[in-house]
Amino acid sequence: MKRINLLFTLTFCLVICVLTITPSISAQRLSGESSPKGGKPRIVVLATASSTTTWTTNVTTATLEDALTQSGRFEVIAGAQRDRLLKEQGFNNSDLVDPQQATKVGKLLSARYIIVGNALDVTVKKKGGGFSPIDLGSEIKTRIQVQMIDAETGIVKTSKSFEEKANKPTATGVQTDNDAIRDAYRKAMEAIATKFVAEMGETVPTETVVLLVRGGRVALDIGGEQVKVGQEFEIYTQDEPILGPDGKPRGYITTKYARLRVAEIEPGLSWATVIATYDENGAPDAAMKLERIKKNMAAKRVK
Repeated sequence: MKRINLLFTLTFCLVICVLTITPSISAQRLSGESSPKGGKPRIVVLATASSTTTWTTNVTTATLEDALTQSGRFEVIAGAQRDRLLKEQGFNNSDLVDPQQATKVGKLLSARYIIVGNALDVTVKKKGGGFSPIDLGSEIKTRIQVQMIDAETGIVKTSKSFEEKANKPTATGVQTDNDAIRDAYRKAMEAIATKFVAEMGETVPTETVVLLVRGGRVALDIGGEQVKVGQEFEIYTQDEPILGPDGKPRGYITTKYARLRVAEIEPGLSWATVIATYDENGAPDAAMKLERIKKNMAAKRVK
Protein backbone atom coordinates (compact mmCIF):
# COMPACT_ATOMS: atom_id res chain seq x y z
CA MET A 1 0.00 0.00 0.00
CA LYS A 2 2.82 2.39 0.86
CA ARG A 3 4.39 1.74 -2.57
CA ILE A 4 1.09 2.48 -4.30
CA ASN A 5 0.67 5.73 -2.36
CA LEU A 6 4.23 6.77 -3.16
CA LEU A 7 3.74 6.01 -6.85
CA PHE A 8 0.49 7.99 -6.88
CA THR A 9 2.19 10.93 -5.18
CA LEU A 10 5.09 10.98 -7.68
CA THR A 11 2.73 10.73 -10.64
CA PHE A 12 0.57 13.54 -9.30
CA CYS A 13 3.63 15.77 -8.79
CA LEU A 14 4.82 15.05 -12.33
CA VAL A 15 1.46 16.03 -13.82
CA ILE A 16 1.41 19.23 -11.80
CA CYS A 17 4.94 20.09 -13.00
CA VAL A 18 3.99 19.54 -16.65
CA LEU A 19 0.84 21.63 -16.33
CA THR A 20 2.80 24.38 -14.63
CA ILE A 21 5.70 24.45 -17.08
CA THR A 22 3.70 24.24 -20.33
CA PRO A 23 1.91 27.62 -19.99
CA SER A 24 5.22 29.14 -18.96
CA ILE A 25 6.85 27.91 -22.16
CA SER A 26 3.98 29.28 -24.26
CA ALA A 27 4.18 32.63 -22.53
CA GLN A 28 7.92 32.61 -23.03
CA ARG A 29 7.57 32.12 -26.78
CA LEU A 30 5.00 34.90 -27.03
CA SER A 31 7.20 37.29 -25.09
CA GLY A 32 10.13 36.57 -27.37
CA GLU A 33 12.22 34.65 -24.88
CA SER A 34 13.06 31.80 -27.22
CA SER A 35 16.55 30.40 -27.56
CA PRO A 36 18.71 33.16 -29.02
CA LYS A 37 19.70 32.70 -32.67
CA GLY A 38 21.83 35.82 -32.77
CA GLY A 39 25.44 36.35 -31.89
CA LYS A 40 28.32 35.47 -34.17
CA PRO A 41 27.19 32.90 -36.75
CA ARG A 42 28.96 29.56 -36.26
CA ILE A 43 30.83 28.44 -39.35
CA VAL A 44 32.55 25.20 -40.29
CA VAL A 45 35.20 25.19 -43.04
CA LEU A 46 35.97 22.31 -45.36
CA ALA A 47 38.42 22.00 -48.27
CA THR A 48 38.15 19.75 -51.31
CA ALA A 49 40.38 19.39 -54.34
CA SER A 50 40.83 17.62 -57.65
CA SER A 51 42.85 14.41 -57.79
CA THR A 52 45.99 16.35 -58.73
CA THR A 53 45.67 19.05 -56.05
CA THR A 54 44.86 17.09 -52.89
CA TRP A 55 47.98 18.57 -51.25
CA THR A 56 46.22 21.96 -51.13
CA THR A 57 43.45 21.02 -48.68
CA ASN A 58 45.24 21.86 -45.43
CA VAL A 59 46.35 25.25 -46.72
CA THR A 60 42.88 26.02 -48.13
CA THR A 61 41.21 25.19 -44.81
CA ALA A 62 43.72 27.11 -42.68
CA THR A 63 43.65 30.30 -44.76
CA LEU A 64 39.85 30.41 -44.89
CA GLU A 65 39.59 29.77 -41.14
CA ASP A 66 42.16 32.50 -40.42
CA ALA A 67 40.40 35.06 -42.63
CA LEU A 68 37.00 34.31 -41.09
CA THR A 69 38.37 34.51 -37.55
CA GLN A 70 40.28 37.75 -38.17
CA SER A 71 37.12 39.40 -39.51
CA GLY A 72 35.74 39.23 -35.95
CA ARG A 73 32.23 38.50 -37.22
CA PHE A 74 32.13 34.72 -37.12
CA GLU A 75 32.71 31.87 -34.71
CA VAL A 76 34.78 29.27 -36.54
CA ILE A 77 34.49 25.65 -35.44
CA ALA A 78 37.99 24.20 -35.09
CA GLY A 79 38.89 21.40 -37.49
CA ALA A 80 39.74 18.98 -34.68
CA GLN A 81 36.36 19.58 -33.03
CA ARG A 82 34.61 19.18 -36.37
CA ASP A 83 36.33 15.88 -37.16
CA ARG A 84 35.74 14.48 -33.68
CA LEU A 85 32.00 15.25 -33.70
CA LEU A 86 31.55 13.89 -37.22
CA LYS A 87 33.38 10.69 -36.38
CA GLU A 88 31.36 10.16 -33.21
CA GLN A 89 28.09 10.37 -35.18
CA GLY A 90 29.23 8.29 -38.15
CA PHE A 91 29.64 11.18 -40.60
CA ASN A 92 32.66 12.19 -42.64
CA ASN A 93 33.83 15.43 -44.24
CA SER A 94 32.23 14.62 -47.59
CA ASP A 95 28.81 14.70 -45.89
CA LEU A 96 29.27 18.43 -45.32
CA VAL A 97 28.93 19.12 -49.04
CA ASP A 98 26.22 16.51 -49.67
CA PRO A 99 22.86 18.36 -49.86
CA GLN A 100 21.17 15.27 -48.41
CA GLN A 101 23.42 15.33 -45.34
CA ALA A 102 24.46 18.99 -44.96
CA THR A 103 21.48 19.95 -42.80
CA LYS A 104 22.03 16.98 -40.48
CA VAL A 105 25.73 17.76 -40.13
CA GLY A 106 25.02 21.47 -39.68
CA LYS A 107 22.60 20.70 -36.86
CA LEU A 108 25.10 18.32 -35.26
CA LEU A 109 27.81 21.00 -35.27
CA SER A 110 25.37 23.83 -34.42
CA ALA A 111 26.75 25.56 -37.53
CA ARG A 112 24.89 28.29 -39.40
CA TYR A 113 27.00 28.12 -42.54
CA ILE A 114 29.35 25.65 -44.21
CA ILE A 115 32.23 27.15 -46.20
CA VAL A 116 33.76 24.90 -48.87
CA GLY A 117 36.99 25.80 -50.64
CA ASN A 118 37.67 23.72 -53.74
CA ALA A 119 41.08 23.89 -55.45
CA LEU A 120 40.11 23.56 -59.10
CA ASP A 121 43.54 23.99 -60.64
CA VAL A 122 47.12 24.89 -59.72
CA THR A 123 49.46 25.46 -62.69
CA VAL A 124 53.15 26.32 -62.71
CA LYS A 125 54.58 28.31 -65.62
CA LYS A 126 58.30 28.95 -65.92
CA LYS A 127 59.22 32.59 -66.45
CA GLY A 128 61.25 33.49 -69.49
CA GLY A 129 59.90 30.57 -71.47
CA GLY A 130 60.69 26.89 -71.25
CA PHE A 131 63.96 27.22 -73.18
CA SER A 132 65.43 30.17 -71.27
CA PRO A 133 69.03 29.41 -70.15
CA ILE A 134 68.46 31.50 -67.02
CA ASP A 135 66.18 30.31 -64.22
CA LEU A 136 63.93 33.30 -63.50
CA GLY A 137 61.62 31.41 -61.20
CA SER A 138 58.04 30.43 -61.99
CA GLU A 139 54.53 31.81 -61.77
CA ILE A 140 51.77 29.84 -60.08
CA LYS A 141 48.19 30.38 -61.17
CA THR A 142 45.55 29.17 -58.74
CA ARG A 143 41.84 28.75 -59.43
CA ILE A 144 39.63 28.26 -56.38
CA GLN A 145 35.87 27.91 -56.02
CA VAL A 146 34.48 28.94 -52.64
CA GLN A 147 30.89 28.22 -51.63
CA MET A 148 28.79 29.21 -48.65
CA ILE A 149 26.06 26.67 -47.81
CA ASP A 150 23.18 27.44 -45.47
CA ALA A 151 23.54 24.61 -42.95
CA GLU A 152 19.87 24.85 -41.95
CA THR A 153 18.47 24.42 -45.47
CA GLY A 154 21.33 22.88 -47.45
CA ILE A 155 20.97 25.63 -50.06
CA VAL A 156 24.10 27.17 -51.61
CA LYS A 157 23.87 30.87 -50.72
CA THR A 158 27.06 32.03 -52.41
CA SER A 159 29.37 30.43 -54.96
CA LYS A 160 32.27 32.20 -56.61
CA SER A 161 35.46 31.27 -58.42
CA PHE A 162 38.70 33.17 -57.83
CA GLU A 163 41.94 33.25 -59.78
CA GLU A 164 45.16 34.42 -58.21
CA LYS A 165 48.78 34.47 -59.37
CA ALA A 166 51.86 34.23 -57.17
CA ASN A 167 55.57 34.05 -57.92
CA LYS A 168 57.51 30.93 -57.06
CA PRO A 169 61.17 31.82 -56.60
CA THR A 170 63.92 29.40 -57.43
CA ALA A 171 64.28 26.83 -54.66
CA THR A 172 67.42 27.44 -52.64
CA GLY A 173 69.22 25.72 -49.78
CA VAL A 174 67.22 22.91 -48.22
CA GLN A 175 63.93 24.07 -49.79
CA THR A 176 62.63 21.72 -52.47
CA ASP A 177 60.75 22.74 -55.58
CA ASN A 178 57.52 21.38 -54.07
CA ASP A 179 58.05 23.47 -50.93
CA ALA A 180 58.40 26.60 -53.06
CA ILE A 181 55.16 25.74 -54.89
CA ARG A 182 53.33 25.26 -51.58
CA ASP A 183 54.58 28.61 -50.29
CA ALA A 184 53.37 30.33 -53.45
CA TYR A 185 49.99 28.59 -53.20
CA ARG A 186 49.64 29.73 -49.59
CA LYS A 187 50.21 33.37 -50.60
CA ALA A 188 47.64 33.07 -53.39
CA MET A 189 45.13 31.39 -51.09
CA GLU A 190 45.56 34.07 -48.41
CA ALA A 191 44.60 36.73 -50.96
CA ILE A 192 41.61 34.68 -52.15
CA ALA A 193 40.40 34.04 -48.57
CA THR A 194 40.55 37.75 -47.76
CA LYS A 195 38.52 38.63 -50.86
CA PHE A 196 35.92 35.96 -50.18
CA VAL A 197 35.38 36.92 -46.54
CA ALA A 198 35.01 40.60 -47.51
CA GLU A 199 32.32 39.69 -50.08
CA MET A 200 30.69 37.25 -47.69
CA GLY A 201 30.41 40.05 -45.13
CA GLU A 202 28.07 41.87 -47.50
CA THR A 203 25.85 38.79 -47.81
CA VAL A 204 25.59 37.75 -44.16
CA PRO A 205 23.97 40.38 -41.92
CA THR A 206 25.85 41.38 -38.78
CA GLU A 207 24.25 39.58 -35.85
CA THR A 208 24.53 39.93 -32.09
CA VAL A 209 22.51 39.52 -28.89
CA VAL A 210 21.06 41.80 -26.24
CA LEU A 211 23.17 42.01 -23.08
CA LEU A 212 21.16 44.49 -21.02
CA VAL A 213 18.20 46.86 -21.19
CA ARG A 214 18.49 49.86 -18.90
CA GLY A 215 17.33 53.46 -18.86
CA GLY A 216 15.79 53.27 -22.31
CA ARG A 217 19.04 52.00 -23.82
CA VAL A 218 20.07 48.55 -24.99
CA ALA A 219 23.56 47.07 -24.65
CA LEU A 220 24.52 44.84 -27.58
CA ASP A 221 27.28 42.23 -27.56
CA ILE A 222 29.20 43.78 -30.44
CA GLY A 223 32.22 46.07 -30.33
CA GLY A 224 33.53 48.98 -32.35
CA GLU A 225 35.47 46.83 -34.79
CA GLN A 226 32.19 45.50 -36.23
CA VAL A 227 29.68 48.33 -35.88
CA LYS A 228 29.46 52.10 -36.34
CA VAL A 229 27.43 54.83 -34.67
CA GLY A 230 24.16 55.36 -36.55
CA GLN A 231 23.76 51.79 -37.77
CA GLU A 232 20.43 50.18 -36.98
CA PHE A 233 19.57 46.73 -35.62
CA GLU A 234 16.33 44.78 -35.41
CA ILE A 235 15.47 42.69 -32.36
CA TYR A 236 13.79 39.47 -33.43
CA THR A 237 13.05 35.84 -32.69
CA GLN A 238 12.86 32.84 -35.01
CA ASP A 239 10.49 30.09 -34.01
CA GLU A 240 8.64 27.60 -36.18
CA PRO A 241 10.41 26.34 -39.31
CA ILE A 242 8.80 26.76 -42.74
CA LEU A 243 9.05 23.31 -44.30
CA GLY A 244 9.32 22.43 -47.98
CA PRO A 245 7.63 19.45 -49.67
CA ASP A 246 10.62 17.30 -48.68
CA GLY A 247 10.10 18.14 -45.01
CA LYS A 248 13.30 20.21 -44.78
CA PRO A 249 13.23 23.79 -43.48
CA ARG A 250 13.31 26.59 -46.02
CA GLY A 251 13.28 29.31 -43.40
CA TYR A 252 11.73 30.27 -40.09
CA ILE A 253 8.79 32.34 -38.91
CA THR A 254 10.44 35.54 -37.73
CA THR A 255 8.92 38.00 -35.29
CA LYS A 256 10.49 41.41 -34.82
CA TYR A 257 10.11 43.21 -31.50
CA ALA A 258 12.14 46.41 -31.77
CA ARG A 259 14.38 48.58 -33.90
CA LEU A 260 17.51 50.15 -32.45
CA ARG A 261 20.04 52.76 -33.51
CA VAL A 262 23.64 52.55 -32.26
CA ALA A 263 24.50 55.66 -30.26
CA GLU A 264 27.71 54.77 -28.42
CA ILE A 265 30.49 52.25 -28.94
CA GLU A 266 32.82 50.67 -26.42
CA PRO A 267 35.62 48.13 -27.08
CA GLY A 268 33.48 45.11 -26.20
CA LEU A 269 29.90 46.32 -26.61
CA SER A 270 27.63 48.95 -28.12
CA TRP A 271 24.82 51.05 -26.64
CA ALA A 272 21.75 51.65 -28.76
CA THR A 273 18.61 53.72 -28.37
CA VAL A 274 15.20 52.23 -29.10
CA ILE A 275 13.45 53.93 -32.00
CA ALA A 276 10.43 51.60 -32.29
CA THR A 277 8.86 48.52 -30.71
CA TYR A 278 6.40 46.08 -32.30
CA ASP A 279 3.70 43.69 -31.14
CA GLU A 280 3.59 39.96 -31.95
CA ASN A 281 2.00 40.75 -35.34
CA GLY A 282 4.76 43.18 -36.33
CA ALA A 283 2.60 46.30 -35.91
CA PRO A 284 4.37 49.35 -34.39
CA ASP A 285 3.36 50.17 -30.82
CA ALA A 286 1.69 53.55 -30.44
CA ALA A 287 3.77 54.03 -27.30
CA MET A 288 7.09 52.17 -27.13
CA LYS A 289 7.15 49.17 -24.81
CA LEU A 290 10.70 48.50 -23.69
CA GLU A 291 9.56 45.42 -21.80
CA ARG A 292 9.35 43.63 -25.15
CA ILE A 293 13.16 43.59 -25.30
CA LYS A 294 14.72 40.80 -23.24
CA LYS A 295 18.26 39.78 -22.45
CA ASN A 296 19.72 37.25 -24.93
CA MET A 297 17.26 38.14 -27.67
CA ALA A 298 18.80 38.14 -31.15
CA ALA A 299 19.59 41.31 -33.10
CA LYS A 300 20.68 41.74 -36.70
CA ARG A 301 21.80 44.79 -38.61
CA VAL A 302 19.32 46.27 -41.06
CA LYS A 303 19.88 48.93 -43.70
